[in-house]
Amino acid sequence: MSVLILQGPSDRAGGEVPLPAPCAGHPTQLIRCANIGGLIAGLRAARRVDTALVLLDSGHISAAEDRAQWPALRAALDDLAVPYIEVHDDPADELQPWLQPHHLPIATIIAAGDRGRAYALSSAIAARRLHGAVPH
Repeated sequence: MSVLILQGPSDRAGGEVPLPAPCAGHPTQLIRCANIGGLIAGLRAARRVDTALVLLDSGHISAAEDRAQWPALRAALDDLAVPYIEVHDDPADELQPWLQPHHLPIATIIAAGDRGRAYALSSAIAARRLHGAVPH
């Protein structure tokens, strides 16, 4: 089982975040998404790629512009069969306040202006969570 990292679009500087090392013995996989449709597809793909946990960096998606896709994004999150952690470098990118999914993240990490730190913290939480997980 792997840790799936979904990275949404970003219009801010910050460079590429290096792919985290294996997390508690689980390999990491990265899917970069150009838009909200890509995030939806990535969340659905989590079921097919034997995923233990998802790190969800939704990036900068516009709640107003992408409003027509809210129901599909909410459904993809609610159908996710594994825990997820939201990862953000901007508080404005947090999904829960406007999307209001039923399947909530186990943590929401916001490190304003420091994407690398947000990934480091979320990876540490994921490792701790997975370290105690019992294989199915």
